[in-house]
Amino acid sequence: MSAREVIVVVQKGDHSLGYYDFETGAELDRVPIDPFPHEFAVSPDGRLAYMAHFGVALAEDEGPGGNTVSVVDIQARRRVGTIHCGEYRRPHDVTFDARGALYVLSEGSSHLLVVNDPRSGRIDHVIPTGGEGSHKVSVLRDGSMAFCSNMNSDTVGVVFPKDPRRPAVVIPVGQRPEGSVFDEEERRLFVANRGGAEISVIDVKRLAVVDAIPTPRGPVRMCRDPRGRLLAALYYDCGLVIVDPGTRKTRVVPLPEKPISVGFHAATQTALLSTHAHRICLVDTVAGKLVRFVPTRSDPDPMVVVSLAT
Repeated sequence: MSAREVIVVVQKGDHSLGYYDFETGAELDRVPIDPFPHEFAVSPDGRLAYMAHFGVALAEDEGPGGNTVSVVDIQARRRVGTIHCGEYRRPHDVTFDARGALYVLSEGSSHLLVVNDPRSGRIDHVIPTGGEGSHKVSVLRDGSMAFCSNMNSDTVGVVFPKDPRRPAVVIPVGQRPEGSVFDEEERRLFVANRGGAEISVIDVKRLAVVDAIPTPRGPVRMCRDPRGRLLAALYYDCGLVIVDPGTRKTRVVPLPEKPISVGFHAATQTALLSTHAHRICLVDTVAGKLVRFVPTRSDPDPMVVVSLAT
């Protein structure tokens, strides 16, 4: 049995999880799921993908939205379960801690749902985020704190899943905060402010903003490479910005259309950016240039590269 590198991507407008060969870009498969999935997360063992069903195309769209999380067996390429969020509508983001607990962020209610055993599908805690329009969440590996980007409040709400009755600590940041990522030591959290042109830097111990790194306009999603550099998709200025948080130096790679999400393939040092043009842009982060495209189905969003048996 051999293996191949495969891009697994949420396709919002196609209501599916898509599979594409990393080398050739050929479509390999698609798994139908509930309407308008947005963010997704892979379980710590790499077996399962969990998709939050926002239920509408955009955050600006009206309507109640969805209230489910689909579970897909990545290797088997089939849906194997559903988590029901009940009254907590428009789940937008999902993530795991190192123990395997699942966190689901409901934008419709601005609450964080804590699922200690995802196999059970049981929601153990529901915690208010202290803001409005809770869109993205980052959780410490030990699950002690979750940082929720409240895009309609221009704040990050810090909640405490192990002490769910403790009130959220609300931290003012830049305009319309969205994606965020920790540094390796989890001492700092970097928050992309889509409505501005900066990345807010939060000291995790002090729970306060300690710096702001200037960027081009519209940083919307972020990830981190093995060197600790930040890779941010620039929604308004149409590009990828590579940020060294130590020196604050930035490098911009222009793109032909607006990117929505960003991922990273460490083996090839390639950044992957999904766009409104229904394709993924692949950027060589060493050379600092766009190298090719992978056409997808409608409205690709977050993605990850995995090794799958063939």
